[in-house]
Amino acid sequence: MHKYDVLPPVTRREHILKDIELLDGNLIPQLSEKYGVSEMTIRRDLKVLEDEGYIKRTWGGAVLWPTVANEPAVLSRVKRQAMRPKEKEAIAAYAARHFVEEGDIITMEGGTTVTAMAQFLKGFEDLTVVTNGLYTADELQRNLPPSATIICAGGILRPESSTFVGPVAEGFFREFNAHRLFLSATGLSLQTGITDPKMLETQVKRAMIASADEVILLLDSSKFGVKSLMTVIEFDQITALITDEDAPADVVERLRSTGVDVILASPR
Repeated sequence: MHKYDVLPPVTRREHILKDIELLDGNLIPQLSEKYGVSEMTIRRDLKVLEDEGYIKRTWGGAVLWPTVANEPAVLSRVKRQAMRPKEKEAIAAYAARHFVEEGDIITMEGGTTVTAMAQFLKGFEDLTVVTNGLYTADELQRNLPPSATIICAGGILRPESSTFVGPVAEGFFREFNAHRLFLSATGLSLQTGITDPKMLETQVKRAMIASADEVILLLDSSKFGVKSLMTVIEFDQITALITDEDAPADVVERLRSTGVDVILASPR
């Protein structure tokens, strides 16, 4: 059996995005042979990726849109943590202090800004936290008292993000009811909403969203104007968006005019 025969469509399309950057010539026959599917299936995959705004189909293949954000494998978690640390800390601190209460059941996805909340949860004795982040769970264990409950999803571990993804993780979150979800993403665009580049990550985040009463979005200003592969959540589903003071004023005004509660957190 070909090693790619068992790949589900969403995973195959993730691989195809990488192939587009590496393969030359007529892509469709090459991709068809590589993944053991028909050329018609590959054409459908490319159409899905184009509809999501990530590629532009060409004669016999496709090219990546240069304005769309990808998630390079070399952009490790350590490097992401080092980007805009003061702003991320201010956002995380505000979220913990104003949107978490004793007795809450909260979900924290595994992004670096959300993970930074853990250091500001030390004073909570009665808290249940559900996460898909391996690193997030570790930070919670280091900071929360023994009286708190930490629940971590299983599934496929993505080394780039230290998060669990896939059907097991998605099913895991469908079993829980959270008061609040603390969510981050790769980009924010007025045209496409809140977006992420990885389909498997997006599907888990959608399961988290469906299981929470409220969604608090934590997004530093460098993500504004960035459009990525898939829309994670629409603006009207967000309870509050916490960002930093460098967020573009015109975008903030537009979001507020549509009813989004945009909060500008200041570094201490």
